[in-house]
Amino acid sequence: MGHPLFHPGASLLFVVVFYLTALSAPAQVVFPIDQHHGQTIETCSGIFTDSSGGDTLAFYGPGEDFRLTLCSAGPDAPYPGVRFDFFRLGQGDFLFVYDGSDATAPLLLQATAEDLSGRRIYGSGQCLHFRFTSSEFDPAQPGEVAGRQGWVAHIDCASLCELFEAFIFPEEIPGLCPFADETLSFSGSAGYLPENLDTDPAALAYSWTVGDFAHEGQQMSHAFDEPGVYPVHLTVADPATGCLAHAVELVFVATIPTFEGTVVSVDSACAGETFTLAGRANPTVWTGFPTSVVEDPPFLTQPAQAYVSSLEFDVFDPGVEILSAEDIDRVCILVEHTDQGQLRVELQSPDGTSMLLKAASGPTANLGEPVVFNGNTPGRGYSYCFSPLPQFGTMEVTTPRFHEYIDQAGNYYFNAAYMPPGNYTPQDSFNQLAGSTLNGEWVLRVTDQGDGGAGHVFGWSLFFDEAFYPDSLIFVPEIVAQQWYRNGVAVQGNPAAVSLTETGDHFFLFEVTDEFGCTHDTTLTVNIRPLPEAEIVSELELPVCEGDSTVFTVLPRNNDGLHWTYQWQANGVDLPGRIHDTLMVKQPATYTVVVTDNHTGCTDFFDKTFSEQNCDLTIPNVFTPNGDGINDEFEILNLEHYPNAQIVVFNRWGKKVFEHHDYYNNWWDGGNAPDGVYFYVLQYSRMGETRYAEGAVTIIR
Repeated sequence: MGHPLFHPGASLLFVVVFYLTALSAPAQVVFPIDQHHGQTIETCSGIFTDSSGGDTLAFYGPGEDFRLTLCSAGPDAPYPGVRFDFFRLGQGDFLFVYDGSDATAPLLLQATAEDLSGRRIYGSGQCLHFRFTSSEFDPAQPGEVAGRQGWVAHIDCASLCELFEAFIFPEEIPGLCPFADETLSFSGSAGYLPENLDTDPAALAYSWTVGDFAHEGQQMSHAFDEPGVYPVHLTVADPATGCLAHAVELVFVATIPTFEGTVVSVDSACAGETFTLAGRANPTVWTGFPTSVVEDPPFLTQPAQAYVSSLEFDVFDPGVEILSAEDIDRVCILVEHTDQGQLRVELQSPDGTSMLLKAASGPTANLGEPVVFNGNTPGRGYSYCFSPLPQFGTMEVTTPRFHEYIDQAGNYYFNAAYMPPGNYTPQDSFNQLAGSTLNGEWVLRVTDQGDGGAGHVFGWSLFFDEAFYPDSLIFVPEIVAQQWYRNGVAVQGNPAAVSLTETGDHFFLFEVTDEFGCTHDTTLTVNIRPLPEAEIVSELELPVCEGDSTVFTVLPRNNDGLHWTYQWQANGVDLPGRIHDTLMVKQPATYTVVVTDNHTGCTDFFDKTFSEQNCDLTIPNVFTPNGDGINDEFEILNLEHYPNAQIVVFNRWGKKVFEHHDYYNNWWDGGNAPDGVYFYVLQYSRMGETRYAEGAVTIIR
């Protein structure tokens, strides 16, 4: 399978440039088929081309019919061959290849279009014969010459064993997921490149190795579990010739990403409060050589002694140098410290050039999660990287963030300032390292320039641009998809804004998928605290009568309210000093109480509108108790606002004809009293004040 970090475009560019420049190479003799028509050439080097001379910007002509024979030049490599670096023929144009010295030999193939691009062809004897024919196209028409650039092929010769090749199937092996204990089955095959060379497939011996595992036979199965790159080696022996063939395929088992930087804006929120989930998955690089230094125990930073550590590389091609800042991928340090502004970090290349990654300046903020109250106790380190493609500016100018944490000694910190982990801009440019070799000793130096505070260095790592590394020594499965979930339901966005009303602990799973199809996840917990629940009740039924006042009282619903505080407002404006659970109200307005539960820190709002109405009594001076349903009773309007009203009715001679001590909705219908004038006395009260109404009423039937 392809290396995940390999850039195939680079090799394609090389091939194109090679086509355009190969003919100018002084050591190569060019053999255009038209110039050597009918000739037999004995050689094991040179370049074989069409009539354009191998110029891929030129074209061969119409109606061509040329022949050429290539033969081996010596007994040590008796099998002639060609490798087609470029091959493009038009419709009706063909290159015929014969396994012998002329066209009477067996036809190996008849090629057109791009059939032979990248292919090697060898004869089973000492010669290969070629015949090229082109159709009668019109070279004056651009559409006719398109696709008729011809070919460029390198000539070489091989011994028998050089033509013996082994193959492993499948050739494209998908990336595997770690700890899935997946078993892959492989099959081997082998043969000689000239297909007409005789061989006995049943006599071939197959040997496999995967690390310390060895197996004999044409088929092999093996289980892969741990992250890494596993070369699968196959060796095939032909006992008839003594030839050996080798093949290798790489099996990639995905690394597990880290989730540093995956955070929730709060650990605990009030019901209905919006908080933010921010997910970050950091792909883990696998290398077959040391790229990191791990300090065990961690190094205690102090002004009296600098941290100095080195990494030495010898896996790169000799002489490869850094040309620009982009050749450095990142330099990371795993560290905690009580004040980032006290640390100075430098990187030194093998040629002695030093550059400043981080200056001892900037805002006062933690690196990682230090144990502030005991600097000798290691805290929890965060990974801080310096890269030409940073998320942040230099640490000197980056604004700190704030979080709460419990340190390794059990101390709790609230609203602690810290520098977020991630990629930062180095203080100096990586361009300062231009000209330094990659191989050699790279040195990291960390100096604590403060006179207080402390921290620890847990290690560091250095990565160059992935194009420099050999395929089998480094890879990283890139993250291709990410998603937040709550209770198995997708949460949209990343960052994701979330608001919940259900109280208690809620678990949010951040899941990512890498390019191998492997899923990885981490879970964050947010506790949702309850809001205070209450209602406002009025002493009097609303609306009240004009001029009356009432008392509003806050009644808790979901607890006893002992830890609540209050602030009353009228039409949205705070009422100074009104901080109790009751409020005397007299002026019409919407009254709001802001309730804060000091145990949870949560606040909610409750309101009630105070309004007035006209409660003046309307007492009739006549009623007609004749049973027609109209004005049949002595009904006093608005008397419901004056409970327990008392009434006494007298006739004209002062005799009591009706009396009631709770007169409302039990109206006097006149009884047996004759028509005429009667006199009443009504006693009623409100808000502790007793009032009287006296008058006359006439009964008419």
